[in-house]
Amino acid sequence: MIKRLRDLNLHILIIYVLLVFPMFYYVYKFGVLLMGYDDVKHYLKLYGDLNAPDVPSPFNMRLISASCIHYMDKIGLMYNTECSVDAYPLINKRIFFNSIFFNFFCISATSFSLFLVFVKLKFSRIMAFLAGLAYLLGFGTIFYLMMPGPDALSVLIFTWVVYFYIQRSYWMLPFFVALIFQREYYFLAFMVIALMDFFKYGRNRYHLLVFILSIACFVTYIILRKTVFHTSHWSHQTSPEFLWATLWENDLQLIPLIKQSLMTMNIYLVYIFILVYKKIKGFTINRHNLFITLVLLAEITMLSFAATFGTNNGRYFYLNIPLFLYFILLELKPFNLVLMTEKEPGSASMQGNA
Repeated sequence: MIKRLRDLNLHILIIYVLLVFPMFYYVYKFGVLLMGYDDVKHYLKLYGDLNAPDVPSPFNMRLISASCIHYMDKIGLMYNTECSVDAYPLINKRIFFNSIFFNFFCISATSFSLFLVFVKLKFSRIMAFLAGLAYLLGFGTIFYLMMPGPDALSVLIFTWVVYFYIQRSYWMLPFFVALIFQREYYFLAFMVIALMDFFKYGRNRYHLLVFILSIACFVTYIILRKTVFHTSHWSHQTSPEFLWATLWENDLQLIPLIKQSLMTMNIYLVYIFILVYKKIKGFTINRHNLFITLVLLAEITMLSFAATFGTNNGRYFYLNIPLFLYFILLELKPFNLVLMTEKEPGSASMQGNA
């Protein structure tokens, strides 16, 4: 029995759960809703009523995580204790608890999924475990994903999307399509990833399919947002004329944007530090993977200007954390800190050094 449990790696899951639990309890006990994450107020309304008419689009489209939290609340899950949120009588405390409890589950599951994914990709167990731990300690995980928003589940889904993409598996498709009702940003991200992989590595059919699927899913999202889920608030974000005009003329302050982005990028900065260290020591680096991350950063920064995301580009960029962790482990390969097969499984873009 013990051997079977060990083979299932349940002891690793238990470790992650125990490590995430203090974060969960702290947020529930002392977390408050500040102006810096005002979106939460819309999500709490959606969790209470999936058809709430005063929840604007795109918030009313985050239906997968919202449905889970909604039905957790309906069955009465609750741990009642004195909390900081008690000072906000208009907030349903039980919904607040269930949203954080759900994110606690998702963060634990994502750390465990990262461990499983990297072991499947033939990295050493210790490096796979540290990757899951690094995600757990990421600034975005602690300060955003544990709060009552939708993206703890988004990153969990994206973790398996990245794995199946690396394996060039069509099991990626159902996870990817599900993101229409969870987090559309990933379609924009994969337009970059798949297209750059397509031109860099042999114009592979799989990369082309993922690129086309990314466009199709994003177009589907836009159509749904402008029809079934349409609200007048934030509707300008789907107007090409507005986006183009605002890209060049906006009042977004650059210094606060940079400061906020750098705070959220602690894991990405580790990646950059590893690359710099390898260059200093004369090791080769995977420039293609680096260019992917830089284009992703440029993409979300331009969207922050055009779509008036404020200083949230770092928070959106952090949603790519499973991919960045994979790039980090690949860069550590020459130091014999990972055990990899002679030929990497999956996408050529993620293999070796270029």
